Amino acid sequence: MIIIGFIAIFLYIIMAIVLLIFSIDIPEWVYGAFLGLLIPFLAIFTIRYLYWNSISNGVEINENQLSEIYDIYLQLATEMGFNSKKLKLPRLYLINGNGVMNAFAAKCTLKKRYIVIHSDLLDLAYKFDEMPLIKFVLAHELGHHKCGHTNIWRLIFSPFLKPLYLDKSLTRAQEYTADRVALYYAPEGALSMIYLFSGKYMGSRIEIEEYFKSIDLHDETIWLKLSNFLSDHPVGFRRMKALKEAKEKGTWDVHGKFI
Repeated sequence: MIIIGFIAIFLYIIMAIVLLIFSIDIPEWVYGAFLGLLIPFLAIFTIRYLYWNSISNGVEINENQLSEIYDIYLQLATEMGFNSKKLKLPRLYLINGNGVMNAFAAKCTLKKRYIVIHSDLLDLAYKFDEMPLIKFVLAHELGHHKCGHTNIWRLIFSPFLKPLYLDKSLTRAQEYTADRVALYYAPEGALSMIYLFSGKYMGSRIEIEEYFKSIDLHDETIWLKLSNFLSDHPVGFRRMKALKEAKEKGTWDVHGKFI
């Protein structure tokens, strides 16, 4: 997807040059795409605001605050090569999820990174003893940082890929990649991702094999393929099936479906 993004930028530039040479008016949508080249420079300022807007309404998790969560996080980060001069350990924050189970990785400066996890995910860890899921989620978010998904220069691709309807495909591919990273470091929590699609109270009641049977019934439906293609995250059927296949094969190197 990154290669396609660079090709798209190159083609836009060639098209703009040709239009200028032949004195043809450049369409407004082309100008809009070229504004994407400025996004990384604007993001340098906006990421600071987004960082403080998030963490000022949360709680930092460290060795003295929710230390059992931090121990899992630190162990994962160390195994993945963080805490080095090149790859500094991202700070970890807890915020009130207000019913939403989510976590995200982002940058707060050009070099410094952070991760936010919603309280609803930690509710699972303490109420249903789902620490393996928390380990998987944290490995997933660290994977985004490790694989460079949060690097600001990647923001230039979206405006150029959007006319091709591939902007969401880039982020979807990154989610598959981060899942595979998490599967390598925390395989025991992979299928507990069912909580994201069934709810934090009902997830423990789901018969996982029956769930996968229902996926098989709909796997080739054109509407499922379309729904997945237009989503910035893999839909649950696609995401869970990729995790199951990789876990059964004992390898992280299983690729989620594009459509």
